[in-house]
Amino acid sequence: MRNLLVVSILTCACTRGRPSGPPSLPDGGVDVRAELGWDGDVMFPDAIIDPCTSERMGTTLGAPCAGPADCDDECFCNGLEVCAGDVCASGPAPCLDGVDCTAEACLEETNQCFNDPMHEMCEDEDACNGHEVCDLRLGCRPAPDLYCNDESACTVDSCEPAMGCVYTPRDLDADGYIDGRCGGEDCDDDPRTGVSTHPGAREDCMNRRDDDCNGLRDFHDSRCVPTNDACASATVLPGPGTYSGSTTTLRSDGALSCSTGTGPDAVFRFTLAEASDVTINVSGGGFGVAVALRSWSACATGPDLRCSSVTPPSVLRRSVSVGDYAIIVRTGVGAPFDLSLSIGPATPIPPIDVCNTGTLDVSAGGTFTGMFMETGDQYSLSCHGGVGIFSDAAYRFTIPAAKDVIITASVTGPSWTPSAFVSLVTDCTDEASTVSCVSGTTPELRRRGLAAGTYYVLLEASSADAIGWTLNVSITDPVPRNPGDACDTSVDITSAMGTVDLGMSELDVGTSCGGTTSGFRDVFYRFRLSSARDVTLTTGGAGFHFAAVETACGVMGSEIRCRSGSSPLVQTWRSLPAGLYYVVVATSLSSGTASASITTGPPTPIPPNDRCAGAIEVGGGYSSRDTLLDFEDDVMGCAGFNRPDAFYRITLSARKQVSIIGSFPTGMSGTLVLTLRGACTDTTNLLCSTGMTPAIDTTLDPGMYTLVVEELSGSAMDFNLRVFVNDP
Repeated sequence: MRNLLVVSILTCACTRGRPSGPPSLPDGGVDVRAELGWDGDVMFPDAIIDPCTSERMGTTLGAPCAGPADCDDECFCNGLEVCAGDVCASGPAPCLDGVDCTAEACLEETNQCFNDPMHEMCEDEDACNGHEVCDLRLGCRPAPDLYCNDESACTVDSCEPAMGCVYTPRDLDADGYIDGRCGGEDCDDDPRTGVSTHPGAREDCMNRRDDDCNGLRDFHDSRCVPTNDACASATVLPGPGTYSGSTTTLRSDGALSCSTGTGPDAVFRFTLAEASDVTINVSGGGFGVAVALRSWSACATGPDLRCSSVTPPSVLRRSVSVGDYAIIVRTGVGAPFDLSLSIGPATPIPPIDVCNTGTLDVSAGGTFTGMFMETGDQYSLSCHGGVGIFSDAAYRFTIPAAKDVIITASVTGPSWTPSAFVSLVTDCTDEASTVSCVSGTTPELRRRGLAAGTYYVLLEASSADAIGWTLNVSITDPVPRNPGDACDTSVDITSAMGTVDLGMSELDVGTSCGGTTSGFRDVFYRFRLSSARDVTLTTGGAGFHFAAVETACGVMGSEIRCRSGSSPLVQTWRSLPAGLYYVVVATSLSSGTASASITTGPPTPIPPNDRCAGAIEVGGGYSSRDTLLDFEDDVMGCAGFNRPDAFYRITLSARKQVSIIGSFPTGMSGTLVLTLRGACTDTTNLLCSTGMTPAIDTTLDPGMYTLVVEELSGSAMDFNLRVFVNDP
């Protein structure tokens, strides 16, 4: 039903003009102006003379008429009466606008109509599609949908038809706990995991999540205790992925090929349905972490198919055949760790891990790359130390005639560039077969006129964390060398001093005690003895340099001594046997000349304890002034390489207390190094002591022991040695 509010305001003697305020209403009148929101300060229209009174309104209806004028009751708001059939009748209302959602009002005082939009008449009771509005011309019109976004990541925004926008605190996994990042208690609100995490939940020890939100994940939580202590209780891995593990409360069940530690170990098992490449990484676990891959049939004792103890340990084994396999993870002490297993398509195994007839042949030259995680530490490089620490790679080449060979290398680390060590040998298992061994960030091993034969290239990095390497091999026909720049152009110093132009020389070999890195160059001399003689060699002109004497030119493994020092550097040998000898001088100088000369004299006896075989027995006690003068460097004691050494033997028939004291004679000073080991050839030292007066005091079981005395600086001088043997 349409609403028409008709207001008639009775006035007397109305006059035209602008009143100071709105006209007053008669008693009982309705103030439509207030309903329509009129502002009292807004000026009203000019007043008009309105003859209509409430008594007149509608009084002509039904009266006889001859025309419209006879029917006019002089009132505006009830419409203009019409004469129909000679009878006065109501005319159309003046204020109806035909719009369903408006309320009409009429002000008799000014003969005006007003139409008020009634927006509530357009509402559809769905707040989410917006609040509909009433247009004065078009009627009910739709409104924009409600925008429910409070710009907060910590609420889930939605709209309810009856309520409108609703902002719910975030609980994406719907476990009843608010996301911890929004002030709640849920430490992992991700619904994709399909697992509810919240305070009080049960900790799943293998899902790599903190289920109970106590800040401790998996085996870091004391409520998680590993059970995979042996092969029989191994944790079965369903396939590739990253898994939680721990050695806490576990035992040590056996040795790994890459680790001599006795820490606890955990056992895992997985199955390959087809031949695959297998990569294993371990992170965490503290110190002394190692990982080994074994066939399941060899789970308990090995052998290891691959083993790594670098930091962090990582192994790669290509083309692993179908079957079951074991992973052994060892840590220094019980600790949690993460184990990652990757399984990919099988790729060929590169023959670079061992030296044999199948080793990768690089005779044609070229560039070769690899990763240390797929090689073991099989060999000892003369310029880098023993076996068991640094993985090495091996290559092979054969030359039918003398060739110039240039080999360069570089290695990469996780975030730095380690040094590379490159050794050229004829027998990978024998350091004495070393032709040359060089090192540096980009070392270059250069051999001019290398004799025909089969050679192996061994490569290691200075860091056990090294990732991979690049090796470049160039083999070309030889070119002529300058005098003294190569073995075949060595300068004869048998009867006269020899000089070599450093500016015309390059690096070929260097020496075992130094001068093998980039920036150095070496020069070669030779002399021949027709009979045993005492020989004094003087090398000079090369600044601080390294000087070695060899029996095979350019072959480090044939060195009989190597020393370093400033020019002139003097070395003396007693009773050097007859034969041909070569002198290699390595220096960083790039100009000037290097010189070498010898003087000889009648042979004098070699001190017996300059060799292991001549060690002096001191097991019953000893006190003497001895010397290192003209002694050779035979073993690497606690003082390291290139330190002349004297040998003593301690033989005990029963358990004894042994005290050893070294010192220098009055007026002399230096740093003595005492090394106690089992057999002279042992590479493991039992005890070391270093200083001006080093001392070893220990209790030894029955047996034979070797005492090695060295001077730390490499200088040869006298020393005092006292040995006391008593019952413990």
